[in-house]
Amino acid sequence: MASIARRQRLTLVCGQVLWLGCLLCGILFADRTSQSVHVAPKQPSVGLFTEILANNCGIAAVAFSGVVTFGLGAVLVSLFAGLSSGLFIAHAYALGAAPFARTVLPHAVLELPAFGVAIAAGLVPALAAARALLAGRKVQINQSLVDAAALLGLSMAMLVVAACVETWVSAR
Repeated sequence: MASIARRQRLTLVCGQVLWLGCLLCGILFADRTSQSVHVAPKQPSVGLFTEILANNCGIAAVAFSGVVTFGLGAVLVSLFAGLSSGLFIAHAYALGAAPFARTVLPHAVLELPAFGVAIAAGLVPALAAARALLAGRKVQINQSLVDAAALLGLSMAMLVVAACVETWVSAR
């Protein structure tokens, strides 16, 4: 995994910057006066874990569709999911720092970078092709697909841990 991270460091940086940039825009565009988010305690259960994991893995899978759409799927996920997540974070923070720190931060520190890794996975073939064309080399699509799949696996592993934290720590 370390060799893939070294090979794809530019792609990982691009994925994180794209995702976190859209997230930040959502936070900045949020109307601080409205509070459409409310804290509703959830009972930790396997069902809640499965629901959270399915939702998050679905978002990561759509970001990974950038592999076959030359990065477009990853960019669209960044725009829509990043902006909406940023809006949610801003509204959740408007409820107060203590509830925000208790209900959002524990899982967000792992979940948000995991989405950035999934977006990077969707960008791998497009950026590999662009770099190869600019350098006048042949595109090694097989290697980029293997790297993209490995990054998606890393993202999914991070999302499993984040879903555990969200279910059994943040939900309380």
